[in-house]
Amino acid sequence: MAYFKNNEPYSDEPYSEEEDEEEYDDGFDDLTEEEPELTEDEMEERKENHFRLAVGAGNLVAVIGGAVLILLLLTMIFSMAHYVINDMNRNFSLFSTNF
Repeated sequence: MAYFKNNEPYSDEPYSEEEDEEEYDDGFDDLTEEEPELTEDEMEERKENHFRLAVGAGNLVAVIGGAVLILLLLTMIFSMAHYVINDMNRNFSLFSTNF
């Protein structure tokens, strides 16, 4: 059973915001157009983080590109092997016919 303030499911009194009025802080600061003042160490750390992010994104693109290239090369190898096998069968069938 649900707990109600006055043990009745619905109150006849209209709801007023003044009863439960509390200041809610969501933990975020108000957005402002101004950039906060950063020290040189903080600026260096921020640049280093941006560089790490760029290198990580580059690594991700390189890994995906490498995987695509490997799949393309495997497809070409299997296609070449299929062609050679079919060509050998055709050539050997020509040699086995009577002239």
